[in-house]
Amino acid sequence: MMTMKFYPSDRRLRMATFSLLLSELVRNLGMNFYSLSMPYYLASPIMAGGLADEAILIGIAIGVFGLVQASTQIPLGRLSDRMGRRRILIISGFVYASGTLMVGLAQNIYQFILFRAIQATGAVVSVIQACLGDIFPSERRGTAMAWFSIVYMVGTLVGIPAGGVVAALFGLTLPFYIASALGFIAAIVLVVFLRETLPSKCVKIGVNIAAQINVPRPRVMEPLEPQEYTTDNHGEVSAMSKDPRGPKQYRAKGFLETCIIAMTTSFTMGSFFAFAPIFLQQQLGLSLGQALSFFIPGIIIFFAGALGSGVWSDRQGRRKPIVMGLIVAFPWFLAVPFIPNSLIPPVIIIGLLGVAIAQTPLSALVLDIVPKEVRGKASGFFNTLTILGNSIGAIATGFIVQFYEQGMMFAFSGSLLAISVFIGLILLPRGRPPRNSN
Repeated sequence: MMTMKFYPSDRRLRMATFSLLLSELVRNLGMNFYSLSMPYYLASPIMAGGLADEAILIGIAIGVFGLVQASTQIPLGRLSDRMGRRRILIISGFVYASGTLMVGLAQNIYQFILFRAIQATGAVVSVIQACLGDIFPSERRGTAMAWFSIVYMVGTLVGIPAGGVVAALFGLTLPFYIASALGFIAAIVLVVFLRETLPSKCVKIGVNIAAQINVPRPRVMEPLEPQEYTTDNHGEVSAMSKDPRGPKQYRAKGFLETCIIAMTTSFTMGSFFAFAPIFLQQQLGLSLGQALSFFIPGIIIFFAGALGSGVWSDRQGRRKPIVMGLIVAFPWFLAVPFIPNSLIPPVIIIGLLGVAIAQTPLSALVLDIVPKEVRGKASGFFNTLTILGNSIGAIATGFIVQFYEQGMMFAFSGSLLAISVFIGLILLPRGRPPRNSN
């Protein structure tokens, strides 16, 4: 049985976990309400004049969300390290919900792009992951990311079919309004239930909280000397030398390599979800309702792989599931342009399973190898690259679909995943995550 280990006797942190997971469940439910219908919406004559002439513009409309979101991750991560996580998450929650409402009200493709950019400024995945890093000790962060994946799995499994049905029965704009309402509910959950998780802020609140988490209050007149950290071949974090500028996340062994691999897997997912519905419609003749029969089992398999790999990485180390997932994924994506149409759905699902196996340990590995003093900043940098990969995937695929056949978007993603296999085999840290470290 999986158990969650928190700071000793700190009920506030348990409540923070509950509020984070509940809020993300509601928000992700709303986000998936329009995720399947959005490509159909953008490709309709009302918005973009049809896919044949506007594939690039559709890619930009979907990818701009990631571009703007990526630009906010590092500054918001830094702010959360200084000001605390709660304030940033609450403000961003209301910004996201307001932006989603404006997207639904867009009258043309250019307004859609602008409002998607506003919506994206409220999506702060890095701060959420930093919260989980505050709450869970290092040896349980893989499981924490798996729990986070469960939230996304439930939101996706419920949101995509429900949103698809709503779009098919009541029009392609209603899912955006429902998503906005759910976004406001998610923000209110944070206002009511979320408590601060940043250890330094908890200590500053007062003696009672400091005693709860068993952290002695530092003496006022004694300055603390920052240390620089690195990791050994087993992934253990250790102090190297004193650095007056404080620890740097990019000096941790394997940090940049982890970010690069995560960027390629995110590119694959961005490329897939931007144009897969249209691909299934044009290549296989599947309507919006019929596409659900492909997406639902694919999503179940995807999140099962993500959950299993998170637990696996806690027991066997992060590197093995990352590399194995990439090895499973890339041959199948490369094969899509060359196989009969009848084999395309199962081949794509197997490729997505490999990506799922690789993604969860990547997030946990970043939290393992960076010093806790810069966890928010490091998570911001990591998510900046992954979100950037997602948005570039959508935009680049727009160009590929415009000038080549649609199957080539899978082959290009497979090539990037093949390169990531070599990066993972050669450069990622080996060994299990460090024990008893916050």
